[in-house]
Amino acid sequence: MLPAAVTLVRHGIDEEQFARDMSLMLRSGLSVMEALNTSRERTSGTAGRAIDGLVSRLNQGESLSQALQGSGHFSPALLACVRASEVTGDLGESLERFSGNAMRMRLMRTKLVSALVYPMLLIGVAFLVVVFLLVYVVPRFAMVLESTQQELPALSKALIAIGHVLHDVQGPVWLGIGAVFVLGAWRLWAISRSGQLAASAVSFATRLPWLSGLVRAFGLGQMTRSAAMLTRSGIPALRALGMCRDLLTPPDRPGLDRALTNASAGAPLAAALHTEGLLDNLGLRVLRVAEQTGALDLALDRLADIHETQLERQLERAGRLIEPIVMLGIGLVVGGIVVLMYLPIFQLASSIQ
Repeated sequence: MLPAAVTLVRHGIDEEQFARDMSLMLRSGLSVMEALNTSRERTSGTAGRAIDGLVSRLNQGESLSQALQGSGHFSPALLACVRASEVTGDLGESLERFSGNAMRMRLMRTKLVSALVYPMLLIGVAFLVVVFLLVYVVPRFAMVLESTQQELPALSKALIAIGHVLHDVQGPVWLGIGAVFVLGAWRLWAISRSGQLAASAVSFATRLPWLSGLVRAFGLGQMTRSAAMLTRSGIPALRALGMCRDLLTPPDRPGLDRALTNASAGAPLAAALHTEGLLDNLGLRVLRVAEQTGALDLALDRLADIHETQLERQLERAGRLIEPIVMLGIGLVVGGIVVLMYLPIFQLASSIQ
């Protein structure tokens, strides 16, 4: 599951919307307290209670970053942006950067999830069709075929045997499918309410070998985009990358740890990341120049653009490839069942002639 550092909805609070609203009001001239009170009027439930807690802590003399941290409802990335902006005095701009970064990550996550959902729906519908054929259609065809006293092909016999077994226990079969469906729907509803549906889908995708490349590109894009946002807010680059560690896929995290350790010891950051396979040759050259000019935030943003462009192209190619493969697989399974049922009939017709 994706870490709290970039969760769009955390403890029932939509951080993207919260940061955007606060940025708009602060840049319009409202004070922090006035902005929070206005946000409270537009929210309810957990988000409303969280804002009540912020107002109470501010009234006790805490800074906004201290109030956010003490509430326990907000992510480390948002806390870092607010804490850095309290030094620089650009809270409104910092929150705007945070909301813009969250929006871009949400859009990319939505594209990735959409690419996963459609094939899964097709496979689920195909499974139900196959079960229906085996439970109802095959046993009825078997009655016709068995009455002919004709020797059936071995594959047709096996299919009929499976159909008889499933037909005899069709009650438990449908109850089991229904139970799986209800449990799955309940689980999806619970994950959706917690705001972790997209994150869970991405986490599931990491377990599928043919999607690992997509998920890795997605993680690298999120890491560089978030690190750019944090660096622009005043967070040192090494610390910003460390805060974004959990955005990477698990195999890449130890490599980032080693790269940051080497960079802390004096090695060039670009070379350290390239050695661990987190930068390609293009990224190495871009980041190496940025280290010399000091524009690391811009370089990280450019790298994020590159990863996101590559991901979009890979998703487009995968969509074009996965759909026909899934449809071909469904056609082969359903068509195979139909052919095995009709094959004895064709044999009977040819023997009569």
